[in-house]
Amino acid sequence: MAAVPRAIGRKGLKPSRTQSSNVAAPVTRSKSAGQKDLIQALITSVPQAIAALDGRRRIILTNPAFDRMRGKPAMGSRLADYFDPPGLKNIFKQASITGKSIENRDLVVPAENPGDPELNYSVTVTPHSDATLKTRFLLIIDDVTEGADREDRMIANSRLVSVGEMAAGVAHELNNPLTAVLGFSQLAMRQATDDTLKRDLESIADEAERAGRIVDNLLTFARASDANAVSQILNITESLQKILDLRDYECRVNNVEVVTYFDADTPLTLADTHRMEQVFMNLIGNSIHAIGEKPGHGTLTVGVVHDKSRIRVSITDDGPGISQANLRKVFDPFFTTKPVGKGTGLGLSICKGIVEDHGGAIRVESALGRGATFVVEIPIVDVPEEKKILSPTAPVQPNSYTRLKILAVDDERSVTMLLNRALTAQGHDVDVANDGAEALRMIFLNEYDAILLDVRMPGLGGAEVFRSIEVLRPDLAGRVLFITGDTVSPDTRSFLEQTRVEVLHKPFSLEELRQSMDRFAVLKEQRIAESDLSGRPNLNAGLTQMKSVRKAS
Repeated sequence: MAAVPRAIGRKGLKPSRTQSSNVAAPVTRSKSAGQKDLIQALITSVPQAIAALDGRRRIILTNPAFDRMRGKPAMGSRLADYFDPPGLKNIFKQASITGKSIENRDLVVPAENPGDPELNYSVTVTPHSDATLKTRFLLIIDDVTEGADREDRMIANSRLVSVGEMAAGVAHELNNPLTAVLGFSQLAMRQATDDTLKRDLESIADEAERAGRIVDNLLTFARASDANAVSQILNITESLQKILDLRDYECRVNNVEVVTYFDADTPLTLADTHRMEQVFMNLIGNSIHAIGEKPGHGTLTVGVVHDKSRIRVSITDDGPGISQANLRKVFDPFFTTKPVGKGTGLGLSICKGIVEDHGGAIRVESALGRGATFVVEIPIVDVPEEKKILSPTAPVQPNSYTRLKILAVDDERSVTMLLNRALTAQGHDVDVANDGAEALRMIFLNEYDAILLDVRMPGLGGAEVFRSIEVLRPDLAGRVLFITGDTVSPDTRSFLEQTRVEVLHKPFSLEELRQSMDRFAVLKEQRIAESDLSGRPNLNAGLTQMKSVRKAS
């Protein structure tokens, strides 16, 4: 009879110890192999660079991300030969002493060459001791350079918002005193007989204009987009030549030779002339500055070519050039390679915004030691015939000397004093008002050929005064000229766009003021001529005669 097994359970035979281990062993080995494969897959797939190191920080094992980031190392090679940013040794030391993981420490690798970007890493070091008490380290490296750049851009955008709000808030307050400084200095220049005094006054006027351009830059910078910019006829070759003439002295003192090649038949186009000239002024100024950074002479080349749809302007210098690392940043707000105090970093960012507002594009081509070329392309917009007739490049001129009756309205007494003196010196009859209510009272009592009206005033503002004129004296609505130092606040811009009334921007020069008055003089001459042709009585002449009779009586 066969032997019966020693132990029989209720549910069947119990395997012996030997049998049990023989059955479990393959299963255990299978689980172990699967876990190792899983761990290997995890290490291979993670985007962070991982390295296993011995106690002397020699490489035992790396994952593919490490090999891609730092190059595939030989086993047993020193970590420092592949990755050794400042501060890493201290992290290893701290992990070794404490026996704890040191997580997410930020390290920066300085740029190898001037102009190259810094590299930013987040590092975790975990110590481990095996059964023989030998210390090993697990190093995890996360390249956060792009994230740091995004954070920098977010900070820059926050600064943009702050600058925009500041510019909108202070522009009006700055432009009022600048208007007075510029205007009174130009008035004094006309009366000065001493050459030294004239030069001093010229310096004051020049600096006031410079300060005005700075404020204008901030206002342009605060305007992210200007889809409703005023379209004017832009003759690009004339604008470029005018800017080069203005920069002539600067070029000569910096030993810069200017070479131009302009297509003779470059077409006119429609654009915001002032803003596009600002772009060219900035680019040419940057090129002259770049040439001045190297010893000896330099060459500035300005060219204009066109095809059927676009005009292309290229501005080339043979200065030190721009590194590849900086090429992608040159149009970023606040980025500048100039020393502290020499540049704000706003210029090229403003240029890019203005060009793109016009449906154009701007790019730069450069390499270190080979100079730089900035290329601006803008679309050709057909100029209607009526625009050609009213081209701003040819200011209107009165047929003969025409005296105007003018009302100047501004809450700043320095501005109304300037307007009174300047317009009186031009031969006009001037009344002034320092608030909206006073202005309306004077408008109802007098007949004016021109009304210079400040937009922003306490109490009854320029907008309310203009709306009252439209209702109560519609015949005078076409004789209003707005003067303002604020064109960036939404309310002001919306109002100006709705009315389509001409605007004289503060700070304005005496010549700009005279040109505006010339246009009103032409309008007055047209009214007189139309009155004579129609046989209707001349109300202006009648009003003047009535006043003369009253004075005589």
